[in-house]
Amino acid sequence: MGSIFFPKLRIIDFTGELGPYTAKTFAGLGADVIHLESLSGDPLRSVGPFYGNRPGRETSLQYLYYNAGKRGMALDLATAPGQEVFRRLCSKADLLVESFAPGVLARYGLAYDALRQLNERLVHVSITPFGHSGPLATVPGSDLTCAALSGFLNLAGVDADKPVRAPDNQTYRMAEAYAAVGSAVALFSAGRTGRGQFLDVPCIEAGAMALENAAQFWDLEGKIRRGRGREAGSATVHRCADGYIALVAIMGRNKPMWDPFVHWMREEGVDDWQVFDDLKWIDAAYRTSAEGYNTFCRIFEAYTTRHPKQYLYDTGQRFKVAVTPVCNGKDLLENSQLQHRDYWHVEYNEAVGGAVTYPSAPFDFGAMTWQFGRNAPRFGEHTIEILRDLGYSQTEISHLVQTEAVHVE
Repeated sequence: MGSIFFPKLRIIDFTGELGPYTAKTFAGLGADVIHLESLSGDPLRSVGPFYGNRPGRETSLQYLYYNAGKRGMALDLATAPGQEVFRRLCSKADLLVESFAPGVLARYGLAYDALRQLNERLVHVSITPFGHSGPLATVPGSDLTCAALSGFLNLAGVDADKPVRAPDNQTYRMAEAYAAVGSAVALFSAGRTGRGQFLDVPCIEAGAMALENAAQFWDLEGKIRRGRGREAGSATVHRCADGYIALVAIMGRNKPMWDPFVHWMREEGVDDWQVFDDLKWIDAAYRTSAEGYNTFCRIFEAYTTRHPKQYLYDTGQRFKVAVTPVCNGKDLLENSQLQHRDYWHVEYNEAVGGAVTYPSAPFDFGAMTWQFGRNAPRFGEHTIEILRDLGYSQTEISHLVQTEAVHVE
C-alpha cells in the first residue's frame, strides 16, 4: 500500500450545491477537510435522490457522496462569534474552498485580503457562476444559466433542434475539477514561496472549455458546430433490444473503415445488407441526406432491435467495428471493467441505517493510496471537536452554542 499524500493538509470547505467535489479530491488523499455549513444546513442536503426514497437532512445521496471523508461543523457566519470561528479556522488552514456569491465574504470582513493578514500561506479558491469581475459578476446564476451562456448547452442538439440539457449539474462539476487542479498548483506554489493566493474559478469559463473547437469553427469557417446526429453510421445512436448502442462505422471517405461494417452485416445475414455494399455510402453527402439516413436506420435497426447491447458490442468487436453499449446506472454497477478495478465502494452509514454504494476515485495512483474515509458528517457532528482543535475552552464552546453562533449535534 502506498502512503497518503496530504496527511497534514487542512482544508476549509464552505460549499453547497456548487463546489463540494474540489475538497473531496483532497480528502481522499488524507487531508483534514472541514466542511462548514450554515445553521439552516447545506443546501445539498435537500437535493435528491434520497436513500430509500426518504427525503431528510441526512439522506441525500449527493450530500453523502460529495462530503464523504470530511468532518462537519455548522456555524452562523452572520454573527461576530461565528466570524471569529471562521477566522481561526482560516488562520490554521492551507486551503479555503468556498462558493459564496461575490461580495458576501467581504461584507463580513472575511475577503481574501483580510484572511491573508491572518495566514500568508492561505490559498483561497472561490467557485462562482461567473467569477468576481466583469458585467455578470454579481448576477445570480445556476448550472443551467452557466451551461447556456458558456455555449455548452447548444452543443447537445442537431441542426435547428432545441438544445438539450445534460443531466446533473455539469458546469458545476467541471468547475470543481478545474478548481481542484488549480488548488493543487497553488498549494505547490505556497509550499515553495510561503505565499498563498486567490483563485477565481467561474463555471461559465469551465463550461466554455468543454466546447473544444466550437468557437474556432465560427471564427475560421463561420459555422455553428453542434452534434453530428444524422450522418448515417457516423457517431449515431441506435435502439437495440435492451437500450441503445453508439456506432462509428465510417469517418469521412474512409472505405477501409466501412468495409468491416458491411462484412458484419453480411455475415449476420441482415435483411437487405446488400444495400450497404455500395460506394454511395462513402459519400458523406449521401449519408447525411434524408434518404441515406432513413435507409440506414431502417436496415440496421431491424437487426439491432432483435439483440441486446452486449451481443452487439461483442459481435461488433469481432468484426472490428466501433460499436459500444450506451450504459445506464444498472449497467455501470454490473460493469466487469469497473468491478475488476474496485471502482465501487460500499460503506455502512449509520445516519441512513444501511449500506450505500459510492463511486471511488477516478484515478489509481502507483505510489499513493486513495481512501474513502469517514461517512459524510451529520449536521453539526464535529462542531465541538473542531472548536477544541482551535483552542476554545468548554465554557467558550457552551457560550457559542447558547448564542446560536454554532450548532452541535
